[in-house]
Amino acid sequence: MTYTSTVRNLCLSLLLVGAGLTGCKENTISEGVLPYFEPATIDPDGGTWRTVLLSSASAISVPAPTAITSDAYQTELTSVKNGILTSTPDQNTAVNYWGQGGVVRWNQIARQLVAKYNTAPVYNDATGQYLTVDPSAPVASLPFATRLYALLSAAQYDALVVAWRAKYQYNRPSLNRQNIVTRLPVADVPSYPSEGAAIAEASAQILTYFFPNEATYIKAKATEHKQSQLWAGINVASDVKAGETLAAAVAAVALNRARTDRFTTSTDSWATMKAKAPYDVTWQSLEIPSRLPVVPLAGRVKTWFDSTTVAQLSPAAPPLTNTTAFQTALAEVRATADSRTRDQWATADYWNDGLATYTVAGHWNLIAEQLIQEDRQNELRSARTYALLNRALHDVTTTGWQAKYTYFVPRPAQLDAKIKTSVLMPNTPAYVSDHAATSAAANTILTYLFPAETTWLKKQSDDAIIATLYAGTQYRFSIDAGVQLGTGVGTLATNWGKADGAK
Repeated sequence: MTYTSTVRNLCLSLLLVGAGLTGCKENTISEGVLPYFEPATIDPDGGTWRTVLLSSASAISVPAPTAITSDAYQTELTSVKNGILTSTPDQNTAVNYWGQGGVVRWNQIARQLVAKYNTAPVYNDATGQYLTVDPSAPVASLPFATRLYALLSAAQYDALVVAWRAKYQYNRPSLNRQNIVTRLPVADVPSYPSEGAAIAEASAQILTYFFPNEATYIKAKATEHKQSQLWAGINVASDVKAGETLAAAVAAVALNRARTDRFTTSTDSWATMKAKAPYDVTWQSLEIPSRLPVVPLAGRVKTWFDSTTVAQLSPAAPPLTNTTAFQTALAEVRATADSRTRDQWATADYWNDGLATYTVAGHWNLIAEQLIQEDRQNELRSARTYALLNRALHDVTTTGWQAKYTYFVPRPAQLDAKIKTSVLMPNTPAYVSDHAATSAAANTILTYLFPAETTWLKKQSDDAIIATLYAGTQYRFSIDAGVQLGTGVGTLATNWGKADGAK
């Protein structure tokens, strides 16, 4: 079923409000009751799809399962049957929760953790300094968030491609085909290895790396997810174990990338970078008291798509402050702020995505979630959707951050104190607009994946792109450059998707 734009927008608004209210104090996410559905496709060729982290799915060896006629298997099968008959309310709750999509649920959990840790550093009045960030409790800024979303999605996707290859290599029949009535609609694919267990293990390892203080909570959710596959009658224990094992191997590759991708929150050299900025008036923090900028070295992080091609998409130098182009843009921000309408204010607020939210990238992940559900995508296709989207959002953020800390373009209110913003001022230089770049990239990719939603997606993207001008935090030239960057990186992602083997 395809919702109308009005209904879907209302749903997204309510979900974002709920996430904002709980982001700083809750470890769980509630995004309403998602619909149950039987996946629209089973994708038997999924094991041949192009992988992201691995050279191919064959890079991870999955051992052959025991025969379904063996005593060991029959014992496992009996255990599942008995478990269904004696299920508890807590087990039923877990089955219902994870049955609405493991990939989607772990993406929700990731977004909620980002919102929880997306905070400003604490200022100590006694010392007159901001407290040092605890590495075990990281600040989940936009670069941090896009790095997390991309690595999580890539690990989930590769683990599922490996799982799909093994499923159709060994063809252990689904439990539905063995007279087990599963408690949820599921894809009619071979049961070995368990895709649910693969998703759980890969997700848990990635999220624990990013949020070590949440290890206990993450482990509990992963255990529940794996057990729910038994309680629902989807898998037997050996299916789950095989999924867990292959995902651990994929996660090891993913975490090795994370340790060597050049990401750092260090601010040691940002002052030197600012001193070298080829710009006539440079950015200053407008916070009181002023604080160091948000991860200024994030522009050095390794990209997911070809680094040379991505670098060629870097925006050109912005107009200097003494040019007519700049002064015209500044005047537009002032005029917009002075005459801001109720609708413009609402758009700016809806797309604010500031502190205590899962960022503008997470906002687009939420939109992708809605489309995944409506399209009835199976776990493999859901992971592919997120992997294409989030790698692009990472690369567009990385490239945009490089521009921010090359030019150090001041925010409009730094040059005209009479500009009143409708949201908190981001503590980063203006050029380029990360909202515009992120939204243009997301629109390009999601339109490719969900062509029937082109009109609706363009409306979301147009609103997100212009929201920062309405808010008084961005110039039009910065927005235009962001759109160009985002469209370019989004096109790289769609080209990758067109050649990845998925039909």
